[in-house]
Order: sequence, then C-alpha cells, then structure tokens
Amino acid sequence: MRHIVLSVCFCFLMNLTLFAQQREIDSTINYILNPVTVTATVTEVPRNLVSPSVSVITQDVLEQQPHKSVFSIVSQQVPGIFVTEQGMIGFGVNTPIGQIFIRGIGGNPNTEVLTLIDGRPQYMGMYGHPVNDSYLSAHVERVEVIRGPASLLYGSNAMGGVINLITSKSLHEGFSGIVNASYGSYNSHLFGITTGYQHENWSTTACFTNVHTDGHRPYSEYSGNSGYLKSSYSVNERYSVTLDGSVTKFNTYDPGTVTSPYINNWMHITRGYAGVSVNNDFGKSKGGAKLFYNFGHHELSPYYGNKNWTSDDFAATATVFQSLFLLPNNTITVGATYNQFGGNGRNTDKDYGYHSVYQYAFYTSVQQLVTNALSLNGGLRFDHNEMFGNALTPQFGASYKFYTGTTLRGFIGKGFRSPTVRELYLFPAPTPNLKPEELWNYEIGISQIIASNFTADLALFQQEGNNMIRTDGVYPNLRLSNSGVFVHRGIEASGIYFPLPNLQLNGSYSFIDVGNNTRSIPKHKMYASVQYMHRTASATISAQHIETIYGSDNKKNKMPNYTVLNAEISTRLLPMLTVNLSAENLLDETYYTVFGYPMPGRTFTIGIRAQH
Repeated sequence: MRHIVLSVCFCFLMNLTLFAQQREIDSTINYILNPVTVTATVTEVPRNLVSPSVSVITQDVLEQQPHKSVFSIVSQQVPGIFVTEQGMIGFGVNTPIGQIFIRGIGGNPNTEVLTLIDGRPQYMGMYGHPVNDSYLSAHVERVEVIRGPASLLYGSNAMGGVINLITSKSLHEGFSGIVNASYGSYNSHLFGITTGYQHENWSTTACFTNVHTDGHRPYSEYSGNSGYLKSSYSVNERYSVTLDGSVTKFNTYDPGTVTSPYINNWMHITRGYAGVSVNNDFGKSKGGAKLFYNFGHHELSPYYGNKNWTSDDFAATATVFQSLFLLPNNTITVGATYNQFGGNGRNTDKDYGYHSVYQYAFYTSVQQLVTNALSLNGGLRFDHNEMFGNALTPQFGASYKFYTGTTLRGFIGKGFRSPTVRELYLFPAPTPNLKPEELWNYEIGISQIIASNFTADLALFQQEGNNMIRTDGVYPNLRLSNSGVFVHRGIEASGIYFPLPNLQLNGSYSFIDVGNNTRSIPKHKMYASVQYMHRTASATISAQHIETIYGSDNKKNKMPNYTVLNAEISTRLLPMLTVNLSAENLLDETYYTVFGYPMPGRTFTIGIRAQH
C-alpha cells in the first residue's frame, strides 16, 4: 500500500511540473525569500541582515492549514525545532505533551523557550512555561522564530530561543470578515470567525474560535473556546495606541501511555491576557511602552491517586524601549523592563500559599553598517532578580556580504532562565537559593539568494549550558540543585525554490547531537514540500521524516523512525469562498513523539474559508 501511495504522489508531482505555466515573478515571491523580521532586533529588518538564526512562517502558510496548531506548523517546517504532540488537536498541560525544543533546549516543564505575543512574554506565572492551547491560529498573522538565545531583548526563559506570534489587524477600510470551518476524523471540528473594522485612524479586530475532537484514544477528548480583541488608534503621525486581550478556556484529558492508560484524567484550564501599548515614531527615533498582564486558572484531576490540584497564577510586565537613528547606518536601542510573576496552588488537603517574584532589567544594543558589505551588532543586558541578585547578558554578531545574494554571519550570545516559583517555593523540593540556568551559543551561518527565485540558509552551532536545575534523590527525599551541564552541537539547513513562479519547493534539515539529553529530541529531522498553484487552485504534498528519537534521556526507550506524508488541495469556488481538503499521515504510520503516546493514523479534514 505504501509503495502505491508513493507512486501516485510521485506521478502527481511530475504532472504538476509538466503542466506548470510560467508567469511573472512578483513581490510576493521576493517576500517569501527574504521576509522582514522584528523579533530579533525590535525594529523591522530583512531577515538576511540579522545575525541570529531566524525563521518566519508567513500568513499564507497559516491560512493553508487553519485546522492545525501554530506550534504543529512550526515544528513541522522550521529546522532545529520539535514540539511533542498526542493527537490531532490539543496539547493539555501534562508535562510530556506540548513541549517545545529549540536545538534540544526546552526544559521539563517547558521553561527554557519563550513564547511571545506581539513581542510580549507569555507563560504560566507559577511554573514558567507556556500553555500551547492558549494560542489558537485564528488571530495569528505571522510567526517569527529565533533559533538560539534571545535573552538580551527578552530576558529569562528565552535561553533556548523565542517563538513570537504576531497577531492580525484590520487592513481594509470599512468592515471585513473571515469565517473558517472544518470537519475531520474523530469528530474533529473547528469554527472561527474574525471581524474587522477600519476607519481613518482607528481599526479593530475581533475573533472567536471553537475547536473540538473526540480523540483517537479513549479519554483523549479536547474542547476549547477562545476570544480575542485588538483595537488600535493613530493619535497623529507620531503616536499610536493599541489595546488587546484574549481569553481561552479548554477542557481536555490525558489518556496516559498505552501500557498504563489513565481513566477520566481531566484538565479544565482558563488562560487570558490583557495589554496596552503606546508606540511612537519621530523619524530619528521610534519605540514604545507596553503594559501586559497574563493570568490563568487551572483545575486538574488526580494523578496516581493524589488529590485534585487547583492553581491561580499571574505574570505582569511593563517595558519601554526606544531605537535611535542618530548616526548614518547606525541603530542604538535602549530598553527597560519590570515583571512580577507568581500565584497560589492547592490540593484537597494542602494550600501551598501565595508566592511571587519580581525582577527588572536594562538593556542596550547597537547595530552598525560599517561598509556596504559589513554589519556589526552587539548588546548588553543587566538583570536584577529579588531571589538570585544580578546577572549580565552579552551578545555579539556580525554579517558580511561577499557577493550579490551571499551573506556570511557569526553570532555569540548568552541566554539564561530564572528559577520558577514552583522550584523556589513549591515542589518537588522548595529551594530558594537556586541560581539561573545559563547557556552560551556559538554559531556561524551562510545564506544565499539567487535570481529572485531561490534562497538557502545553513547554520552550524554549539551550545554550552551550565547551572541547569536538576532533581535528585528518590521521593519523598528529593532535592533541586544547579548541577546540570551539557554541550549541544548541530547543523540546520533550509531552502525555498521557485523553478516556476507557480511551483514552490520547500525543504529543511536539522541534525542535533544532544549527548544524553535525548528525551523527545530527534537527532535527524527532515521536511520537504511541493506546492503547485494554478489560477484559483493549489495542491501541496509534504513529508516529514524523523530519525533517532528516544522516549527518555540517556538514549533509553528508543522510538521508531517515521515518515509522515501529508497532502492538501485548495480551490477558490467563488471570489470570497475557498474549499480545502487535507489528508495527514497518508502512509498510516504508527509513530510517537512522546514515549507511550501513539499519534493518530491516517486522517482527513475538509474545510471552507469565506472572506469579505
């Protein structure tokens, strides 16, 4: 059966190539090859001028897969990143599922990779990790990923890297609207509606999303609702104000492993945030001030006969920054941030009390174009945390343009992760004298753009971590300490090629040597896709191959290598109506991203998108 499917797909792709028709290359292709990024520098910069390794997922890619999580798409397409999953929809908050690893860095729970919304930190105030189900793709316009430490700009938890979800905004005068609806295997369905209004200097966007799946295993159901509101007002040419907020509520289950399944192991989660930002642009300088509040309420059923767990948490952040363009080809950015995080946790017979931690920081970065070919950048951050004191975070980078379209870059940077409220005050062993985890990243990379239809990027890196927080001993005699060290090495490659303007080929590969930190981190990850566009229709075939992946550290519980083949067809039936059909895991592979949690077999989804 597998050989038949592969043969049909190969013939299909050959036919697409034979029938592809030449048309004029437009600015869309140029943007795909070299998109603008803001995450690595605060101000907008073409990706090929940035020293750290940055990947961008564009709006077109997100719109093609509205039924998939943002993190699933990032895990599939971005080299060096892997996100653990358990089903078609939903991650939950159980530790193994929804973990984000960038170059093998993630933490347990996921405290070493920072998720942002429009540049603002998102994490659970007590545990310090993101809750992936809080970020549905309906209101996300673009995703930018920094592969490597970004603590200079974003502080703690950005030790391994950053995933920045950039939200959509109304772009058209008057009213606009988008409706997405899909239905698929295991009674999985999604309904989302986005409305917008823009008039002169004011624009507003509102979204609502409902998702559900019965799950492919007993007690793996997921249901979620999310609402989002964003309103912006341009006071004048210099100032603009934005208010936004979101609330997500979902109910899900952890089915456990196939050998030790859980029965009715439920989770009821509410997450939300609210923020206000004031931006300025004086020509010679631009920046902003932001206030942001993240909150959550979690109710979890017992594990192994323990009591039900309930917690309330918060994370409040205030930040100001300003980029100065005072000298030719020079940008100086200065900023300051203050944040406080914490909460209260309790089970049936014990209240752990309310705890919080505050920290503040000042940072500056400089980017200088020395010649038309050479660009240098560097920066320094000072952090003060009420528990561990002071810390300095430096960063240095350079890029050199050898020939037209060929750029060599180098980057050295430090990242850190502060101890969480759980580690300091709660369990498994409260340890208030913990120090921050630290990491040094060394990398070189080269990018190439040829003839406005081909781009490729290659990065080689080594990361050295120390003071990693580890749990030692046997329950109930456990203790935490800064006793962990590691060295990770790897290679990341990616490329986009338009052999014809309506035929796009994508590919990426990453190799990571993580030593003994092997749990759910593939040594080899490969992705390839072919997309053909003809008038009002498009067809895409993609494949992801994972090789050498273990279910535990120290190379234990080896999981099988696997190849997941997906296909999607989309056609615009009416000017405002698009229908798409997708099939995932066409080869019906049995595979795992977490030991004991099999992923679904062959699945199908049909969806419609109406846009005004």
